[in-house]
Amino acid sequence: MESDMVQRKVEEEEVGAGKDKNNKIKYKSIEQILKIEDRDDMLEQLVLYAVRNNCSKVKDIVDMLMNNDLIKTRLFSSSSSSSSSSSITIDDILDAVRRLAHKKAIMLYNSSITSFKDYLKNMYLSMTLWITVIVTAVTILTIYVLPDAIPWSIVRIVVGGAFVLFIPGYALVQLLFPSREMDVIERVALSIGLSLAVVPLTGFLLNYSPWGIRLDPIVASMSALSIILALASVYRAYMMNVKTVRGEEDDD
Repeated sequence: MESDMVQRKVEEEEVGAGKDKNNKIKYKSIEQILKIEDRDDMLEQLVLYAVRNNCSKVKDIVDMLMNNDLIKTRLFSSSSSSSSSSSITIDDILDAVRRLAHKKAIMLYNSSITSFKDYLKNMYLSMTLWITVIVTAVTILTIYVLPDAIPWSIVRIVVGGAFVLFIPGYALVQLLFPSREMDVIERVALSIGLSLAVVPLTGFLLNYSPWGIRLDPIVASMSALSIILALASVYRAYMMNVKTVRGEEDDD
């Protein structure tokens, strides 16, 4: 009985300190954030705190953080002590914004983004879907519109090769690894590798379907698969964005 009471007390203290049941810290106040020892982490949490308080533009974030009396007292030193390792500048805040934008693509670019529909309209945030749709549309046009003669046949080979050997794997990589911490070269290599795995599997399934392995079923199935994967990846990125802004953690 006594051990149960101690356990409950510990859990209550963790909740009071901003921890959830998975022991992930959720900083809900500036006082809690300013206690973070790692300066980069502290700055990122301050930026997210500003975003959660309806600061949708970088200027608004900087203004809010610089005009907060508690933050100014704790972080912003005078010009005479600007060389101190604990001093924080506007550039430090901007660097924190860039890091968050790179890792999570947080919605700091358009204050009108309030839903998944708005997220899709932003070509930067939903780049995966736009690239997939554009390449798919161009591929369909080259197959069914362009004449089968040089130089158009070369264009068809190039576009079709990108569509088959890159786009399905690219959309799948974006879905599985939505954070941008992976190197570009690694993403390209993994996209090609996954495409080489997905395309034969799709052909194998078509072989046992009523449509068989013909041009039209292959184009339709690969187009649908790529767009569905891209849409799912953008939706996952949007949900990660929402959780990040709300101060929740997303397992990746």
